Amino acid sequence: MTRTLGLVHVVDDNEDIRKMLALVLAGRGYTVQTHDSGAAFLQAPATQAPHVMLLDVRMPGMSGLALHAQMKAMGNTMPVVFMSGESQPHEIQAVKNSGAAQFLWKPFNTAEMLCLIAEVLGQSPPAPHSVYSVP
Repeated sequence: MTRTLGLVHVVDDNEDIRKMLALVLAGRGYTVQTHDSGAAFLQAPATQAPHVMLLDVRMPGMSGLALHAQMKAMGNTMPVVFMSGESQPHEIQAVKNSGAAQFLWKPFNTAEMLCLIAEVLGQSPPAPHSVYSVP
């Protein structure tokens, strides 16, 4: 049985982003669960550490900020790395105030993402030559 580096939840309404991130993360040894909305994540079975969430700030219905607030209210302390391509200054401030682990601007370099995830999970960063890079 292959040992996983941890579980990464990818919550984003954009299917292409979910697929790309799942491909990159699985290729590095992470188990990945994708969710197309905050509601879909909340309906999924609970998971155990080590886990982290890549969470889009802006989504139809429940925003990433609203999902993170609900998770915290439910006692879910999973580390969250927010990601966004078009957030307003008040949203960025809300992310900073939310206690999120990190923030990534889309489009981001997957090497940077993998390093952040490793850092959040307390792992060594991946070797530079073994990282996928997306412009």
